[in-house]
Amino acid sequence: MTLKFRRRNFFTILIFLCISCWNCAIFNRNNTPLIVRVEKHLVPEETVPKVLAAPFYLPVGLAAGVLDLFIVHPILRIPDAYRDTISALWTPQPENGYMTRMAFLPFSVLLTPVFFIGDLFFRSAFDVNGNVDRARIEEVPEKKVKPLQQALSEGDRATILKCLSSYTYYEPNTLYAVLEAYPSDEEIRQLAFVKLVSALNARTFPEFEDFLLSQLNRDARTDRLLLGAFRRLSSKKASAEILRLLRTGSVPEALAKDYMIAVIYIGNEKELQYILDRIRSDKIKDGR
Repeated sequence: MTLKFRRRNFFTILIFLCISCWNCAIFNRNNTPLIVRVEKHLVPEETVPKVLAAPFYLPVGLAAGVLDLFIVHPILRIPDAYRDTISALWTPQPENGYMTRMAFLPFSVLLTPVFFIGDLFFRSAFDVNGNVDRARIEEVPEKKVKPLQQALSEGDRATILKCLSSYTYYEPNTLYAVLEAYPSDEEIRQLAFVKLVSALNARTFPEFEDFLLSQLNRDARTDRLLLGAFRRLSSKKASAEILRLLRTGSVPEALAKDYMIAVIYIGNEKELQYILDRIRSDKIKDGR
């Protein structure tokens, strides 16, 4: 058996597996725009004209299907694969410190093309992109999800948890209302707090800046999340508060470096000088 024959068999089997899979992307009309256009513009609705025109639209439809499968749909999935790659390899996790992120950087660089190509192939082959083809499941009624605001007003804890666990964006004011409504529910508060911090931008941050500062120096996970937000939004008020905590010695030793790095990013000249002096002092104490 020649290498060429084996290679041909391999690709034939691969294509067959992709097409025969029940969750194959090509069976979703949203993933086959060319086939949809052929069906819409070239296939007659009446039976007799449809039969007579079959020799024309069937080859065109087959060509459109091949183009959809191997060119059009993969191109449509490039943004999704890009977002997956950035999220998996290049988005820092709040619980990871600066040194951990720097140590993982070479692996991120090496894995990026592999992850991107693999993710693109998977999304191109299988219908996992969230663009539901309602025509295929029209007999199944779409389940309505209760909005977060409604669940909050009704005190529906289960729905609130479901909303907060989803990838849906919520306005900071809504998330802050959740925090106020559930002051002692740690599960809800943790989810709402993470979403709140992630949702803030330069426009909305000042309204919640004092609240976020009041949450500083409570636990390691919250601190790293907040420090990342303060750095991202260049909070001068946060820099002053972080420096105050460092000076009073109330910051745990394990988080001291994270606090100092935050000041280095957003602090003024005087605050930076304090950090440099402290680093020198620590080196002297360590005998370095």
